[in-house]
Amino acid sequence: MQLSTNRIGSPFRFEASWLLEHECDVVIRNFWCSTTADLPQKLELLGKMLQSWGSLVKKQRRKFKIDLEQRLLIVPPALVSRICCIPLAKSKPADVLIWRCDNSGIYSPKSGYKLLMQENNHISVSDTEVQESILHSFYIKLWGLNLPAKCKIFFWRLLNNFLPTFVNLQYKRVQVRNTCPLCEFAAESTDHLLFLCPFIKQVLSSVGLPHPPANHSSFYKDAFAGWFVNSNAKQQMLLVITYWAIWHARNKLIYEGSLCSIPTTSTFIQAFILETESLAGISTLKPVPKKVKWFPPDSSTIKLNFDAAFNNSTNTSVSGIVARNSQGLVLAACTFPHSAVADAFSAEALACESAVTFASDLGFRSVQVEGDSLSIIKKLNAATMDRSLISPIISDIQTLRGSFDNITFSFVGRQGNMVAHELAKLGIQLSEPMYWMEEVPMQVERLVLRDLPP
Repeated sequence: MQLSTNRIGSPFRFEASWLLEHECDVVIRNFWCSTTADLPQKLELLGKMLQSWGSLVKKQRRKFKIDLEQRLLIVPPALVSRICCIPLAKSKPADVLIWRCDNSGIYSPKSGYKLLMQENNHISVSDTEVQESILHSFYIKLWGLNLPAKCKIFFWRLLNNFLPTFVNLQYKRVQVRNTCPLCEFAAESTDHLLFLCPFIKQVLSSVGLPHPPANHSSFYKDAFAGWFVNSNAKQQMLLVITYWAIWHARNKLIYEGSLCSIPTTSTFIQAFILETESLAGISTLKPVPKKVKWFPPDSSTIKLNFDAAFNNSTNTSVSGIVARNSQGLVLAACTFPHSAVADAFSAEALACESAVTFASDLGFRSVQVEGDSLSIIKKLNAATMDRSLISPIISDIQTLRGSFDNITFSFVGRQGNMVAHELAKLGIQLSEPMYWMEEVPMQVERLVLRDLPP
């Protein structure tokens, strides 16, 4: 930019990019209001001031760039890659506080307590991930056992300290004697039942089960879950039944006065196992799975289906999008690649954003955006602000709502989203964005024909 001052002196120059600085208008306003010279002289002084201010800005930029390059030299490449994968919002939403120690992004006393316990016990993030993996495996194995639901639910309550043990009742201010009724040796707490009770140890030995390793830390749950996961399937079934039978005998002792002995309990366990195994051989009718299919939109609406294909090794993804009318006819389709994508969850969010942008570029006014990622659809339909790692993408999609007279977001199962799914898979083989108008690639045509209404 050049401003000529022929009456007073030579012209001055300053870079137009300086005008993009946030404080540029403040600098000019403050200088103009504080200077009392006449207009030509003011312009000359303003030009000199902008030249010196611009030189200072350029030096600061250069210094910042050098400092940044030096810092990047000592940052591990893997960390740089992770930083580059952080999504940034184009819509510039307002800053909000996000609590990263909970998936909801909102602080709770429970999540704060969990964080403090991790720090007090010197548990690292990697250790926490291992614990979560063990618990995940535990729940999968537990709920997958071919046992009555009452046994599995009891075992889940036991591990999560949800049983009305005498220690828990005292904690709830119930006036009871806290001594274990089975062994009368120590206070009846969850860790006592899991690891320490002599009566339970003898019952476990009588049915051929090893004793769980004693654990006196506050993380007995993780230790017991790890021991359970490493046991074989037969031992897992026997363990669940044994603890359930012991608790059943304990309740009969307390509330009915029935004798609770090791031989009686062992006999009951063996009989229950035989009954369970005999019932497992009886075939039952399995419910017929509900068939999921694609349904056309209303006559005034265009439906856009989206899906994503994610490559974990290169942190890239491809969005597959197809737009169809109420007759099931294809109006447009596209595949769009993305780089620096953190995970499959982010890939689905980017695919949804690409679908909304695609609809806006095509000039559609009333659209229904449909995908097979339930989490993404729930976030878009939620009344509260999203605080997850993909919140910048969700914010950009919400901003794009203003481009339409009407827009809705709906979920459909994978079988009803196969056209978009196959487009995304096809896009992996392509290096550039691809667009089709009123047609789709030959590999996807059969799926479009399958979705046509009768």
